[in-house]
Amino acid sequence: MIGGVRDRTTEALLRFGDRCKLILKAAISIAESNDKKELGDFDYKTLVEKLQEAGLDKDPKMILRALERDYGIIETTYKSANQHWWRFINIEEVKEAIGDEIEDPEIQLIKIQANSLNLTELERKLRFMLNKPVLSEVDRALFKKIAFEELNYVMEVYRKASMYEETYDIAEKVKSILTLATRVSMKIGKNYAQNKANDLLDPQKEPQAFLK
Repeated sequence: MIGGVRDRTTEALLRFGDRCKLILKAAISIAESNDKKELGDFDYKTLVEKLQEAGLDKDPKMILRALERDYGIIETTYKSANQHWWRFINIEEVKEAIGDEIEDPEIQLIKIQANSLNLTELERKLRFMLNKPVLSEVDRALFKKIAFEELNYVMEVYRKASMYEETYDIAEKVKSILTLATRVSMKIGKNYAQNKANDLLDPQKEPQAFLK
């Protein structure tokens, strides 16, 4: 076998694709939650159960065999009639290889667009407006700009982000921003209605014709 565990893991990912990635991620998850490693890092039964939870019903035996024999990423530590345990040769290098995997260009584009919008700063502005007792003319002008310009771009990103599990956090961030924007808009409407009511009740603001 040529190269380190990280390089060999990358080769396995290129060969087997998403199935291999899911199997390795599930195995890592089991290993990291396994406090008693006398038998190994992960076992076949628990791995299959975890993969089924993720919607992968295909038997992982073929890929596990390749990861052990062809790539030297895992090795058998215990095997009996009803159990099979493995350990990672170097779990940290496997995790690094998974993290280095090239993302789908569409996912990359969504993340780039989301970063360009600075969603955290937009959320901060809306929270600031929501927490102010009274919104000024400047605040209302800024919110109008947000509502008619920035939120259009935000919604474009949301439509794409909501389609992929990898960008779920971006979609959730956008939903939080839209909730805040809705509350600010309601606050502006309420303040406007209150100001109109105050004008009607203030005798000093009655038309001059009624004062003569």
